[in-house]
Amino acid sequence: MKAIEADKLIKQEGYLLVDIRDASEQIQGVAKSAQCMTADQLKAAAVQLKASHKKIIVMCYKGVRSQQLCDQLGRQFVSLSGGFESWCLNNLSIEIPTFNENQIRYQQQIKLAGFGQSAQVKLAQSHVMVVGAGGLGSPALLYLAAAGVGEITLIDDDVVSLSNLHRQILYRENDIGMKKSTQAANELKRLNSSIVINAICDRLSESNVTDLTKGVDMIIDGSDNIQTRYLINDHCNQMAVPWVFAAVTGFEIQVAVFGHEAGEQCYRCLFPHISENDAGNCSAEGILGSVPGMAAMVQVTEAIKYLTGIGENLRNKMMAYNVLNHQFKVLKYPPQQQCQHR
Repeated sequence: MKAIEADKLIKQEGYLLVDIRDASEQIQGVAKSAQCMTADQLKAAAVQLKASHKKIIVMCYKGVRSQQLCDQLGRQFVSLSGGFESWCLNNLSIEIPTFNENQIRYQQQIKLAGFGQSAQVKLAQSHVMVVGAGGLGSPALLYLAAAGVGEITLIDDDVVSLSNLHRQILYRENDIGMKKSTQAANELKRLNSSIVINAICDRLSESNVTDLTKGVDMIIDGSDNIQTRYLINDHCNQMAVPWVFAAVTGFEIQVAVFGHEAGEQCYRCLFPHISENDAGNCSAEGILGSVPGMAAMVQVTEAIKYLTGIGENLRNKMMAYNVLNHQFKVLKYPPQQQCQHR
């Protein structure tokens, strides 16, 4: 359908113009009286719209996406030939819409099938703690902030050193000697000023874990020692808080999600008796800078999935990936019935 014909029809009863462009495209203007929907929203409302309208005219930017969508939806849905570009070339009326800034910032994940505005709202209402702001915590914090997690608490008692910079991507050369917690918080606020960042210069311990984790919906483990992981595990089991574990040794990463439902495995089910000497040590073995970043991205993805309820996460499983030979495994681990910490 041509733009001029569509403009005449939508002034009559029973005709509707729907704009399916992204918010970033709609900034330049929207046809007057057009209703803005995503393609998924239009699909979900298709039956209701067909019952209440003679024709639904669908507009994208050039008419390609709208035609593909109309082919799926049926004969009552008609694509606007040439899209918004044609509408403007014909000097038809447009108006500049008012957008929530977050709609534009997060539009690329909001428009994901199965994600949508509802998942983005869940992220905005979530509070995630990251224990450690080093090789794992540093990239994890960046992606959490970028994704729009509403409140992030980071805890680290270390200072930035030159040897950190090849993998701890939150920091710069002029941060050397500064507190990681302070510098990380400053960088995260520059990335996303609309979220809350709580920076704690301390080490998580039995004496402070209860106070520091109040109100936290999920914990991401960015620590580098076994005892801290045991502490996180035991506290999360007691307080019914899920957490995401990751470990990096040489060229291999391990990631697991520990929930709090009855019958789920915990960290001690996997590693009931492990000492610092038994675990891999990055300081002794060395580490390729990108490898902890890969583990952190999986951690954040698992956290987002858990918090929003999308997809299948790594509960009762552990993912292991060797970057040298591309060996990839997801192993299922049943909970240990004799474990006293679940």
